[in-house]
Amino acid sequence: MKPILFAAVLLATPSLAMAQDISGSWTISSSVGTTPITISCALTRTAEALTGTCRPAGGEDSPAFTVAVQGAHASWGYDVVFRGQKSHVGFEADIVSDTAMKGVLTLGGKPSAFTAVKS
Repeated sequence: MKPILFAAVLLATPSLAMAQDISGSWTISSSVGTTPITISCALTRTAEALTGTCRPAGGEDSPAFTVAVQGAHASWGYDVVFRGQKSHVGFEADIVSDTAMKGVLTLGGKPSAFTAVKS
């Protein structure tokens, strides 16, 4: 296979493409039911690992978590107490650019669309 064609195949195959670096500060906008929410997340790259914490507006920092990035997709999650109930919040994000993501936030099994911008 010619080198240029081989490189094109690698880039076109999500599982073989290099993961994007989304480290930095992100502001996530979503809603829980009809209530709009804002979450600030700090993602930090250390060697090959990407870790982070998130903080909802007016809330406390989440436990530290690991972010999985494969190609232009990222996912992470952590346990929270929301409205007095223990729950899990998960994020499935499509990396749109170096400064934007969009995806689905799931809280207690209920999905909500979100957008995220890098600050």
